Amino acid sequence: MPASAQGTGPVRETVVVTASVSPEAFESVTRTLTVIDRDDIERLGIGSVIEALRLLPGLDVRARGPWEVQSDLAIRGATFAQSLVLVDGFRINDSQSAHHNGEIPLAVAGIARIELLSGAGSAVHGADALGGAVNVITRTDPHATATATFGQHGYAGAQASVGGGHGLPAGWVLTGWGQRSAGFMFDREFATGGLATRGPVGRGLVVDVRHQRRSFGANGFYGASPSFEWTDQTMAAADWTGTAGAWTTSVRGQYRNHGDHFRWDINRPGFAENRHRTDAAEVAVQARRGLTGGGRLAMGFSAGGDTVDSNALGDHRYGRVSGFAESRWAVGNRGTVQAGLRLDDYSTFGHAWSPSVSAGAWLTPDLRVRASAARAFRIPTYTELYYRDPAHLARPDLRPERGWSLDGGLDWSRDGWLASVSPYRRWDEDVIDWVKARPSDLWRTTNVRDVSTTGVELSLVRRWHDGLVRAFFSGQSVDAPELTLLSKYVLEYTKRSVGVSVAAPIAAGVRGTLTVDHRDKHDGQSYALVHVRLSRTFGLVDVFADATNLLDETYTEIAGVRMPGRWVTAGVTINAR
Repeated sequence: MPASAQGTGPVRETVVVTASVSPEAFESVTRTLTVIDRDDIERLGIGSVIEALRLLPGLDVRARGPWEVQSDLAIRGATFAQSLVLVDGFRINDSQSAHHNGEIPLAVAGIARIELLSGAGSAVHGADALGGAVNVITRTDPHATATATFGQHGYAGAQASVGGGHGLPAGWVLTGWGQRSAGFMFDREFATGGLATRGPVGRGLVVDVRHQRRSFGANGFYGASPSFEWTDQTMAAADWTGTAGAWTTSVRGQYRNHGDHFRWDINRPGFAENRHRTDAAEVAVQARRGLTGGGRLAMGFSAGGDTVDSNALGDHRYGRVSGFAESRWAVGNRGTVQAGLRLDDYSTFGHAWSPSVSAGAWLTPDLRVRASAARAFRIPTYTELYYRDPAHLARPDLRPERGWSLDGGLDWSRDGWLASVSPYRRWDEDVIDWVKARPSDLWRTTNVRDVSTTGVELSLVRRWHDGLVRAFFSGQSVDAPELTLLSKYVLEYTKRSVGVSVAAPIAAGVRGTLTVDHRDKHDGQSYALVHVRLSRTFGLVDVFADATNLLDETYTEIAGVRMPGRWVTAGVTINAR
């Protein structure tokens, strides 16, 4: 949504990178794009990436535990596999299983902002963005911050981030994090940690290296068993940008390696014990230039592939190539039209065309209208194609999912108030799900049928010099009229969600933060999660105390996986100047 109104339209200095092939100013975006920035993170005292994602309208976090242990991310009623997750524009969606897509290799201390593109995004980003795309952007500003947190269930965590000007070259950032807990119940202990660094090494060249590891008790995660899981992820990427004449050229390369070791029963090593290792690599080239009248043209191509080496899935690989183009035109002084087209061709799954068209216009200096239509696709994961155990049987002949989405919206801003309403409609074809006819049958993957989703999102933000209010409502209905089989994922969605976050001074230098997250689930659950934070600053040190799930609600976000009750923590943050 736009920020303050000045002159002929709202002005916001943020340049966003998720809604189109080329970076663009926030106020000119013609798609539904929501941003959580560094200021919001600090004012609300957000302690984890997943906690920040819960503030985004239409994004349903389906966690299997606290503190980013493992979470599925679903956008606008789509399945978790139909959401694309990016870090600085690089894909982290895993070809083995979409359950790993929420393993974001960055601590909140190192985040500049999070962008959520709602609606089909394949014309920009390729596969998987049927519901939308999340892009986590790393800080580049000079900073030095460190946080230590301790609390119930043996919890101890620390994270730190340092940016150029504090012992690092300008533009570089180094972020590290780690946490552990004895668990709130049997076989739910965890330990996670990682390190990420990013920065320029030459004229126009930025490099990026990250590694993280997770180990956690997975009691009941994928069935009635005391399981355990270990995952690791390593990423290396480079991004070069140069200008020659009217053209700006970008070359981006990425390599990602992910490991998943799952033990079905901690008491029976070797029984149903799976080890998976995936590799993904991609190179993309893009050229863009301005056009007369304020327009823009961008085009390019990419090539890459994914492999899996697994004792349960076998060894498989596929390659892919794509070509894409996008153009943007100004219509008068207040309007913009944008169109894009991408072709992806896979060695295994055939090809997919992904067109997109959108438009926006300022009706008044305070009010903007926008609309878009786009097509997206998703290829099946290796687990959906090849996994089998005593309860599951995958099919290797699955077809890619495809879908259209329509999106509209009104954005309004005045005197520090920011408001947005976004209705949408999506039609998905050949949706993949695990299904069975009777409880005694095996779960089998299949292109189950067509699914349509209708919904609306509303958001409201108010900032002032020492306070912040963020609120949203999201409602959707998923229609699968022929779904007579038992389904694992298609109908696992939140019908309505309401979120309110308030940060304000209380008294005697104490600041308070209150977040209420209410969910009405399709399975009949209705619950409100309340998070309270109190903090006070003493020079460079901020002392805080947090209580999550303050009302001690009993709930699950994924069927059969119990979530923790009230959890109290406290800690300190040091911010160097």
